[in-house]
Amino acid sequence: MKNGPTGFLTDEIKTIYQRELQRVLGNIEIDIALDFDGYFKYWTLLLASSNSPRKIIYQHNEMMQEYSKKLGKAYKHRSDLNIIFPLYNYFDVIVSVAKQTGEVNKQHLEHVVQDTSKMTYIHNSIDYEAILSSAKEDNDIEIPSDTFNFVTMGRLSPEKNHKGLIKAFKQLQEKHADTQLFIIGLGELEEELKKYTSELGLEDKVHILGQLENPFPIINACDAFVLSSIHEGQPMVLLECLVLEKPIVSTNIPGCYSILKDGYGLLVDKSTEGLVEGMEKLLLGYDDFKKFDYKAYNKEAVKMLEEVLEGK
Repeated sequence: MKNGPTGFLTDEIKTIYQRELQRVLGNIEIDIALDFDGYFKYWTLLLASSNSPRKIIYQHNEMMQEYSKKLGKAYKHRSDLNIIFPLYNYFDVIVSVAKQTGEVNKQHLEHVVQDTSKMTYIHNSIDYEAILSSAKEDNDIEIPSDTFNFVTMGRLSPEKNHKGLIKAFKQLQEKHADTQLFIIGLGELEEELKKYTSELGLEDKVHILGQLENPFPIINACDAFVLSSIHEGQPMVLLECLVLEKPIVSTNIPGCYSILKDGYGLLVDKSTEGLVEGMEKLLLGYDDFKKFDYKAYNKEAVKMLEEVLEGK
């Protein structure tokens, strides 16, 4: 039901947000209203209230997992999602970024979305030319040539499970001392992760590098990429690593499975044991991976987007 649950977005509220939208954009007529972020109730309310003939909203993750995510004792997204979830009913299309993620969202949000048939998915597109070009630039951070170097990249937040990765790396270190782990990214858990690294005596083995303007030379210089997330939508970093032909070990969650399922990377259980097993397998030389055709992938992703925008 396009108009949403009775009484949620009243005519009075819609009028208020239509005026706000006019204040922001002027008298521009919106042909397609696309909420690509999908996390901030202000923008979702604006677009849901608009008179646009076609409204689209994205889901970049498993949304009920995001609803339950905590930072300390506080829920990170719950106040916004309490508003956004019922607003899904005012959009024509609800887009997940991977088929498997979309299936999870459809299953977990059927109590919220009155017409789940409008829930679909579109692959994330990639700028492979920029990735390949950026990877050739100089690298200011020295990557040892006499060790096996793992790298990971992502926001330092709970769902990325960096603490679990560091714990697994500690166990790997006990068997293979000639290994290093480079962590690229910023986030609210940075100090906690640095402290944990120190407690495990890994200060010289685990390197938390923070946010980098260009991370691709480092990824390119390392031997393998590892992703330890406990839930994801569709991690762009996996696609970026496939463009760079980097061996990948990743937790087997829907968003990662959607990318690696056909043999492009190693999928493991989302546990300490799974991560240790996967990293050790790459360390010992496993390389039976299918080559990723990023041009064909991107062509299909663009086609999927065009079809949703055009209402096909």
